[in-house]
Parts: sequence; C-alpha cells; structure tokens
Amino acid sequence: MTKKSVLKLAMTLVAAFVFTSAFPQGNQGDYQDISLDEIAAGVSYVTQDATIPLYVLPDPVYHPTWAFPSTNITAGFTWVFTPDGWTLGNQLTLLQPDDLNYVQITGNVVGGPYETNVRELAPLAYGGCSDAGRIFNIVVTGKPTAEFEGTDTPANDWDELVAGYSYRACGSKAAEDINITITEANAPAALQLYAYSVHRRVVILDVNGNEEDIVSTDDIIDHTIADKGLTSIVSTGALDVLNYDWGTGTAVPSRTLYEFTLAPATDAPDAIDGIISAISHKSDYLALSADADAFTDYAFTGTTVISYVVNPTPVTGPIFHIPNNFGL
Repeated sequence: MTKKSVLKLAMTLVAAFVFTSAFPQGNQGDYQDISLDEIAAGVSYVTQDATIPLYVLPDPVYHPTWAFPSTNITAGFTWVFTPDGWTLGNQLTLLQPDDLNYVQITGNVVGGPYETNVRELAPLAYGGCSDAGRIFNIVVTGKPTAEFEGTDTPANDWDELVAGYSYRACGSKAAEDINITITEANAPAALQLYAYSVHRRVVILDVNGNEEDIVSTDDIIDHTIADKGLTSIVSTGALDVLNYDWGTGTAVPSRTLYEFTLAPATDAPDAIDGIISAISHKSDYLALSADADAFTDYAFTGTTVISYVVNPTPVTGPIFHIPNNFGL
C-alpha cells in the first residue's frame, strides 16, 4: 500500500485532532531550522534558569492541515524527546504539552552540549513506527555578569581613596583606562554581545566637594538592546582641571570631578538596572512575546561608579608684613 493510500485510510479511520495550546509560542516567522543556524548549526543556547521554545515540523503526509505550532495534528501521533548522556529533568527540563511537536526547554545546569533526539511516533493504527529521529543540542550558558574598574597610572600620581574606584590628585592628568569585565560561561564568541552603557559626567566642585556646576554629561559607551556590542576598555579622556567663573567675572582653575557610571543600555525599559546579553535576550523570547518590556537583566557586580577628582595646584599669594618704616 502506498503512503498516499495510508493517508486516505487514516483520514477515514481517525479524525484530525485539533490542539489549542495554553503555551505561548510567539510567531512562526521567528523560528528557523536549527540545522541551518548561522552561529552554531544544530545548537540552541539558553541562559541558566531561562526557557526557550522549540517545535518539530510534523510529517506533511500524516498532518496535511497542520498549522503552527501544534494545531490539526492527526490524533495519536506523538513526539518523543530522548536525552543522550544526561538525565532528563536534571540538566534540562522539557515541558511538552500532550507529547506533541512543541516543547519548552529550561536550562537548569550550566554546561552542554546536551544532545537530544526527537522522533515522530505513529500510533498503532498507523503501525506504531518511527524513523531514527533527529539530533539537536542545547547549551546552557551562565547568567551574564559585568564589573567595572578604573586604573591608576603611576605617572599620574593619584591618591587612591578606594582601589579601582576613587582617585584624587593635584593638577591635570593624562587619560586613564576603565576596564569592563563581562563573564558569560559557555557563550560562543559570536554571541558575546551585550546591552549596557558607560555614562560620564564632568562636574565643577566647590571647596567642600559639593557639586557647583555640571559641565557635561554623555554616554561614552552605549551598546543598546537593539544594537548590542562588547567594549572591554574605554578611555576616560584627558582629566584636566577646568576653569570656572565663581561670580567674579574671571574663570579660574577649579576642582573638577570626572565620574563614570556603568549603567543599563539607554534604550532599556525603566525597570532594567543591569546587563542584557544576546543569549539572555533570546532566552526571554516567550516572555517578550507577551510583554515587549519583559527582559531579564542581570545586576552589575560590585561598585558601578568610578571617580577622578583633579584639584588646581594652590597659587601662593603675596607675602604681607609690617612695613619696615612702620615706626618712623
């Protein structure tokens, strides 16, 4: 009997099963054949504790009216996911409604690749058979972290108040480097892209260290959510003592603060206060399908503000004495 004949018999014996899932699946156009992935063919990355969706295209002969993701599946057909070398429910959790062709995979343990076989299984009415299935791999990446630290060039002769974060000195100074260390275990180089910014303020301080005037504010790094990037070192630029007019009509050298803050991307929703990675963004797919602002961000590590204060060198004034002819 031909496969087409089997199909005709199937349609006579069993009505198509219509499945309406309570699971959010997003848009079919966002999915891609995993074997054609440009970053890693056959591999899907997920952040630890996050959940990604996956569906298997059903056999078109047995499911001629199938619609994404699991509608009009012919009754009795199931999809079997079999772990290879790891324990199902430990490294990964697979949540599969009614054993159909859609699954949500949660990454529990950083590691992988966790090799998995999936095969479409026909019910006994169709012979109870399956082919060898297809293999795919899941890699669980660590939650991204980012930390911030300044440098102390010996020639600048800083008084380091807090190592890596707070400095002061007399006179203008040459630029320092600020180091940004981002860690995301198991992330491939092509996906080491992140949303974060570094904000710079230049401020005139009064003699007591109070802010007198904000000279400028700008973002010297702005890797947005829409255009993620990776910058590990950023220059402060020259750290000059600036002139300021204190109301006398003459601008004079004044205490100047250069402040650098590790911050969320400038296009991040208001509730975001940490870093977002390319992988964590993908791992939020299901939540973002329901709420465009539902990003998971990961708190910056340690101190997020670095400050350099340059003070004008005191100018020694004239000497006053009792004149020598005072008693004459």
